[in-house]
Amino acid sequence: MVREVIDGCLAHQRSDGRFHDVLDGPATFVETNLAQMLAYTIYRGVAAGWLDPGYRSRADALRRAAHGQVDALGLVQGVCGAPDFGHAGTATEGQASFLLMEAAHRDR
Repeated sequence: MVREVIDGCLAHQRSDGRFHDVLDGPATFVETNLAQMLAYTIYRGVAAGWLDPGYRSRADALRRAAHGQVDALGLVQGVCGAPDFGHAGTATEGQASFLLMEAAHRDR
């Protein structure tokens, strides 16, 4: 089931490695957090053995896209922005997803 969600999301990935806020809504803003969450899930799934290792290269590309959104202060930009999450910006959830992604990458 998780693989179906991953594949469904990856089908909507933009050329810059990120996604629209509404996956199939190109009129919605581009955001970073889904790339981080998918990379995390893929790394953990491959490490646990329930996801094919061929997905690892996709996780690496998602991770690179997220790293491209980190500013000089270390904040991930372009996540659904607080307080209403209706635009791209920064939010603690986006920073947490980055840390989870990095931990999963380290543990792979």
